[in-house]
Amino acid sequence: MELLEKIIKTIDIVKVSDVKIYDMEKSSPFFDYVVVATANERQSIALITYLKESVGTDQIRGFEGKTGGWLLVDLGDVVLHLFSKEMREYYGFDKRLMTLKQIEIKA
Repeated sequence: MELLEKIIKTIDIVKVSDVKIYDMEKSSPFFDYVVVATANERQSIALITYLKESVGTDQIRGFEGKTGGWLLVDLGDVVLHLFSKEMREYYGFDKRLMTLKQIEIKA
């Protein structure tokens, strides 16, 4: 939960919107939480730098899709998806995950 709190504080710095945190502990053997948020490309790129500082480069396993409206960040126990508004609507992650428990964390 400490890692998740650091991630939430970090994404708050770049002012992403519509943040949803889904509890995957009982649904996935690979990660505990999925964070979905809406961000523009500039915010997504800035987030990479801020995440490296806040959680450390060792914690970040990889980035996918730095451009094109969808950034995936693999942080081990947490997977972060940043979508442009259009891509978030197109892929409908929130609809796919809506049956899962949501976590409330204040930055």
